[in-house]
Amino acid sequence: MSDEPDHVTDGGTAESPGTSAADRAAGSLRELLLQRREVGVLFGFLVLFGLIAVTRPDIFFNWDDMSGITSRLLRQIAPYVIIGIGMTYLIIGGEFDLSVGSMYAVGGISFAMLLNDYRLTVLVALVAVLLIGVVVGLTNGVIVTKAGVPSLITTIGMLSILRGVAYYLTPAGSRQTPDLGLIDVFGGSITVFGLEIAHQVFWAIGLTVVFGLLLRKTRFGYHVYATGDDQEAAEMTGINTDRVKILNFVLTGALAAFAGVVAISYFGSMFGSAGSGFELLIIAAVVIGGTNLFGGEGSLPGMFLGSLVIGVIPVLLVLNGLSVEIQEFLTGIVIILAVLLDIFIRR
Repeated sequence: MSDEPDHVTDGGTAESPGTSAADRAAGSLRELLLQRREVGVLFGFLVLFGLIAVTRPDIFFNWDDMSGITSRLLRQIAPYVIIGIGMTYLIIGGEFDLSVGSMYAVGGISFAMLLNDYRLTVLVALVAVLLIGVVVGLTNGVIVTKAGVPSLITTIGMLSILRGVAYYLTPAGSRQTPDLGLIDVFGGSITVFGLEIAHQVFWAIGLTVVFGLLLRKTRFGYHVYATGDDQEAAEMTGINTDRVKILNFVLTGALAAFAGVVAISYFGSMFGSAGSGFELLIIAAVVIGGTNLFGGEGSLPGMFLGSLVIGVIPVLLVLNGLSVEIQEFLTGIVIILAVLLDIFIRR
């Protein structure tokens, strides 16, 4: 008789004949969570969202209240998602951009200024704002790749420069957009079954799909992953890693500027302090969504789910009457735990 075990898994390990269906299901679930981080992130979001039902059933089971909360949650994370697309590309490629919050403010404020002060059309103003984001991203990318300055230092400096510009462009405290119909393409909303969905949510979803396919299905996407995984090896295969990183910075700058446009189009005004702290929340959303903090791995669907997690935490805390200080404290703890969990899973 053969000495081979009767039950052998695909991985080559023996499986006991008495293994229960529950044990096999648990093993399959663990394997799924390790291979598809998005599943774990979705589960985490559902748990946090479900806590609303446990702690505030009076609100959770009231459609009017929950539709309003859901609408605000989706609207709140839309800028995170739009900017997070570029940040995901950057982090997968091995870099960061801490200037995105300030670029968001400059983008929105410049859009309003071009419409009001220079009487440009909405489309021309949009193109001009996107070009501003491209130039800022290009500057960051060239300094990082050609001058060898770490992206952390480069973008912190750009953060301060852009924040100063944002304050300079708002001498009255804020800028307002004029009443132009085409602005509704970016800042309008529609109501579906009593749920108000801002147009910026559709922009966020559409851009996630488009750039997600670009990341996963194109040669450039492969180059992004290869650059972040092992830059030296990527260069040996003929990949121009400097160009990849510069393009990632350009994409991030343009998307941050566009996020500012859709935000000011919805709210109608923007202060010079808009977007302060966005950079940390967006990086947290990207990492929570499964992107390797050290490059080479990540996905846009994961980033989208990570943004939902970042967005639902303050909603849960506010509904339970916790102060702003406690909200910041607990949000910080969740972010740190998420990063530690990410490192643990990868090990």
